[in-house]
Order: sequence, then structure tokens, then C-alpha cells
Amino acid sequence: MGQYLKKKWLLVKINQKRAEMISLGDRLGLGAKETIDCSQQLDRLLNQYQECDKSIYTINIQEVPYELSQVIKNLLKKTAS
Repeated sequence: MGQYLKKKWLLVKINQKRAEMISLGDRLGLGAKETIDCSQQLDRLLNQYQECDKSIYTINIQEVPYELSQVIKNLLKKTAS
């Protein structure tokens, strides 16, 4: 599966899981085992999304000339701090 397609698929799954978690929280309470399990599943999906996002940036940086990639990396470092 391509990175962009995987990212879109993850967004759909994240939104579904978020809606499920909200529904469980409303029905069973925030401390219910089912709600907590659903929250942990959502966390895993969000982590996968972030990893996918990182790999997309890595691929894009590798496709540009060296000088431009250095500028991009420096800008990313500045925005991260």
C-alpha cells in the first residue's frame, strides 16, 4: 500500500475509532474497561499515522537535491524546537 493511501486509510480508521470511543465513554463511562481498551487502540492508530507521516517526509527529502534537502532539514529542526 502506498504511503499516501495508507495515511488516508489510517485517518478513516482513526475517525471511526474516535467515534467508537466517544460512544463507549457516553454509555459505559470513561473508566470502563471497554472505553480504555478502545482508547489504547486509538493510540496505536495515531502512532501508526505519525510513523507514516515521518516516512513520507523522509521519502520526499530524499527525492530533492542535496542542498535543498539540507535547507528543509534545518527548517524542520527550527520548527520542532
